[in-house]
Amino acid sequence: MTPALALEYLRELSVDIRAGVVLDAGGELLAGPPEVGDAARDLFEQAGDARELHVTTAGGAVFAVRDDRHALVVACGHQALASLLFYDLRVVLAELRDNGARIEAA
Repeated sequence: MTPALALEYLRELSVDIRAGVVLDAGGELLAGPPEVGDAARDLFEQAGDARELHVTTAGGAVFAVRDDRHALVVACGHQALASLLFYDLRVVLAELRDNGARIEAA
């Protein structure tokens, strides 16, 4: 799964997603709007070693997951179900990781 396809897939899974990005382990934007990528990098910088984040704001919620290769961050409305969103993000993160492992093995 490519980073761009990962975002498309997440949007198909949840109509609550307003915007999203995929970053590499170093914080480089792989897919999504640059301004959201900047905010995602800032979020992870403030989060220390957290692997999953859920932040609620007046305008909605932000969900983020990361592993050693990628980070996924999505902005949603208030109606998003946290447990379902985290499940979807974890599945897509695993797909990105597995795709990277297949590419390196080739």
